[in-house]
Amino acid sequence: MSVRVPDKKIIAVIIAYNAEKTIRATYDDIPKDWVDEIIIGDDCSHDQTFEIARQLHGVKAIRHAKNQHMGGNQKILYDQALELGADVVVLLHGDNQFDPQKLPDMVRPILAGEADAVLGSRILGNLTQEGGMPLWKFVGNNFLNFIQNCAYRLQLTDYATGYKAYHRKVLETIPYHRNRRDFIFDEEVNTQIVHFGFRLAQVPIPTKYFDEASTVNFRQSVHYGVLTVWTALKYRLLLWGFMKPKFLMPKEPPGRQETGAGDRPPRPGGQTPAG
Repeated sequence: MSVRVPDKKIIAVIIAYNAEKTIRATYDDIPKDWVDEIIIGDDCSHDQTFEIARQLHGVKAIRHAKNQHMGGNQKILYDQALELGADVVVLLHGDNQFDPQKLPDMVRPILAGEADAVLGSRILGNLTQEGGMPLWKFVGNNFLNFIQNCAYRLQLTDYATGYKAYHRKVLETIPYHRNRRDFIFDEEVNTQIVHFGFRLAQVPIPTKYFDEASTVNFRQSVHYGVLTVWTALKYRLLLWGFMKPKFLMPKEPPGRQETGAGDRPPRPGGQTPAG
């Protein structure tokens, strides 16, 4: 168990794609005395991301045989973390855009029993301007936050963050394998957390916008925004009795395969692990 939290198993999972310039820095900045294991999922990168990741001390590196996209990558890594007995799972991005040194702040509300899931907010504490978030992205995020807060009856500031921490029971309960494999995966997870009655908290985090940091362009952001609004609306339509979105239905009984948008049952050889 970790030095700081000897009675809980904390696993950091890192999604990475063409992150050869930043993956080592992301790893180096993680407070190692706060984590028991680190898993890096290389999403079929075209550079040396996997080769670098497999050389990092104590890292379980996985290279996907074909690109799984951001959501599909997370599905695989969450499965791995649960199989390894994680009590708390922390999601990081391999582009080092979100500060790994804030990991203790991310897990403390869960360890204290104050929250079941934690979002690292780039907006809370006015940290976005310091990090260089484009104005159009700042305005768009705030608009989506308003829509989602209205839908979920919450007062959070940054649902679109890529820095998250989950208690094991959250990932065991929500049917995340039914979620999309693209960027909307995270928004569907947010909606599932609310729908299944888990407590969401947020902590302020600094973030950096630079050339090597993965980000979506304006066109992709518009697409993301439309689908985010639709995801929140489906939650309200469920409450109003007009539809039953599959991703908000309870998990299948044990023994039945959970699959979602674009998913296929796993095949042998679909991943290349290295410890």
